[in-house]
Amino acid sequence: MELAQWKEKLDAWFNDKEPEMFALLERIVNMDSFSHDGGDVNKLGETLAAWMAGAGFQAIRLPKRPSPPDEAWMNSLGNVFCARSHAEEAGPGVAFIGHMDTVFPAGTAAARPFRLDRAADRATGPGILDMKAGLVINMFVARALKELDLMPVPMTLTFSPDEELGSPSTTPLLGQVLNGAHAVLCTEPGYPGGGVSVERKGSGHFLLEIQGKSAHAGRNYEEGASAVLELAHKILAFNEHLDLADGTTVNTGLISGGISANSVAPNARARIHCTFRTLEAGRKLVEDIRADVAKTWIPGTVSSASGGMRLYPLTPTPKVQALWQLVRQAGEVLEYPVRCIRSKGAAESGYCSSILDLPVVCSLGPEGTGLHADDEYITPSTFLPRAKLVALAALQAARVFDASPPRAISK
Repeated sequence: MELAQWKEKLDAWFNDKEPEMFALLERIVNMDSFSHDGGDVNKLGETLAAWMAGAGFQAIRLPKRPSPPDEAWMNSLGNVFCARSHAEEAGPGVAFIGHMDTVFPAGTAAARPFRLDRAADRATGPGILDMKAGLVINMFVARALKELDLMPVPMTLTFSPDEELGSPSTTPLLGQVLNGAHAVLCTEPGYPGGGVSVERKGSGHFLLEIQGKSAHAGRNYEEGASAVLELAHKILAFNEHLDLADGTTVNTGLISGGISANSVAPNARARIHCTFRTLEAGRKLVEDIRADVAKTWIPGTVSSASGGMRLYPLTPTPKVQALWQLVRQAGEVLEYPVRCIRSKGAAESGYCSSILDLPVVCSLGPEGTGLHADDEYITPSTFLPRAKLVALAALQAARVFDASPPRAISK
């Protein structure tokens, strides 16, 4: 069957689905799913799994792996959810991936609920662009291809709980679930003007903890060792690795410490985020940051850091470029031209390419802007075109790519 015939069938199937798609989008945008609130994230996961089960998929919540000893905070994260069209033994086939978590804490959905403004061609709400609209596209595309009986290989959907934190608990499970897939389509936010991504930076996350020694800040300052002052030195050291021209960023985004203004701070804590364009640059940056952590500026303080490289860069490998050509052809048939954008952000698509060596294209979700901001929005008129783009790309990928040789993944 040719692309034009597939398009005709998809047009007919999606013809009356837009209201249903927006109804599901409204429902899940109005559910809080802050990364650090695993309970809320799992409530969303159960909602998505129930919908997928109703569409005829095998939908489950995957068991969590034990958290690393130095990262006990991960115990509070949610679970990865997975939906399959076939039994696990049939292999992953073509995969559709996305994340459930947002950067917005509990209560945000009630304060800024979903709103659709057709006249302005804008739909708003926390996490609508990054990336709940993308999840809806994945779900409806998979349902369409199943009901139309067009897919010659299995389909697998993953819903991750912690992408905004670098997917620390998710990527090991992606290595288990998606290893050997034919191709991966990621519906992270699309760029205005038909932009999709075959290049993304990787990212790293660190939790830095510093122990000092408390003392009265006026009477016997010299007997203390300020963890906050040590943190200040380290932040400035981290910032020396910033290289915007080379695509390297280092950002100390959260800090805390001390017990009172008139006490030398006995403790301090910070979370550091970094991005990089290549695996080599990422590995060097992680080494440099760890070297800064090991260095002591304030005698009497002791520092430790957990974390490291989290999300891997998506690079335009031959497999990625081949899938991009299929996406481009799908856009031509749909009369919805697409173009390549080099994304400055990281995503799970990079892990699928760099580590699993799969054909991957990212940023296939609806167009919009303002992600992570109060005015985040999608452009509703791109919702259906993007869904059809993903569907047509998936149909081609299922026939062009064989199942990839499984990769040996370190535990």
